Amino acid sequence: MPEILVIIVTYNGEKWIRRCLDHLAGSTQPVKTVVVDNGSTDHTKRIISEGFPDVMLLEEDQNHGFGQANNIALAYALQQQTDYVLLLNQDAYVYPGTIGTLLSVAEKHPEYGIISPLQQNGSGGQLDVQFRIFIANNYPEAFVKKVEAREGDLPELFPVRFVNAAAWFIPRSCLERTGLFHPLFYHYGEDNNYCSRVQYHGFKTGITPLAAIRHDRTQTGADKKQLERQIAIVPLYILLDLRKKIVLAYLLVFWKLVGYLWKGIKQKSPDICRLTFSEIKWVVKNTRRIADARRTTKAPYVNKAAVVPKTAIQQTNH
Repeated sequence: MPEILVIIVTYNGEKWIRRCLDHLAGSTQPVKTVVVDNGSTDHTKRIISEGFPDVMLLEEDQNHGFGQANNIALAYALQQQTDYVLLLNQDAYVYPGTIGTLLSVAEKHPEYGIISPLQQNGSGGQLDVQFRIFIANNYPEAFVKKVEAREGDLPELFPVRFVNAAAWFIPRSCLERTGLFHPLFYHYGEDNNYCSRVQYHGFKTGITPLAAIRHDRTQTGADKKQLERQIAIVPLYILLDLRKKIVLAYLLVFWKLVGYLWKGIKQKSPDICRLTFSEIKWVVKNTRRIADARRTTKAPYVNKAAVVPKTAIQQTNH
């Protein structure tokens, strides 16, 4: 039977982690679980250590961000020759059959490097707002409604250019070819970059409507905070998108930054204008660094800082 490692990164997740791990315990597909804690200061670590002794808990003393924390466990998965990994958010809950269905679909479609289940909202009544947008960016509204209702003649798997990493099912073959998350990203944007690299290295990214999770987060649309986040991350992941020639990437980034600046002017927001100018300076200053990052990720990127902690090896030996 293929071995599946579920990887969860936690940071002050006491609100969700017990429910997340309880749902995993109810999975009909056997899995192993590792949690990388990013220096939580609440009761997250105690909840895991006392309530879930079978979960491997790797305690970090600082917040490495989403990508680098995942890299610690991904490096461990590659060392252990794990067949598949499931990256799962601390605020996401699987259904009993979710992981088994993901495995079945993945084994029939080895050309896919990332497979996401449907990501529903916290109650499971509708699709997560942002997740719905990711599908709508690739398909007409009529198809999106069919997916949301899980009715009609739906394919068991359909490709998308991007899906967020709240629940990614990844085969080892994809990890070995694509590598780990890139360290230029701290939090947000690393999943965009990884999807582009997966596709550059010959794999597809897709969604299966046969499986689902619930993503228990605030359901919001566009707002000022989201715009500020876009200004900080969108230029970088466009510039590191290996599917685009570097000249085209810079032209797109210039166009995006002009658009952000215009929004700041229209909204009479000095904060947006200031952030945009700051991002322009960062892009200009880091041109060589961006070029180096593009070059290194054309071959599998291995983050040498993502060593397996001694605690992981000790727990494995026990």
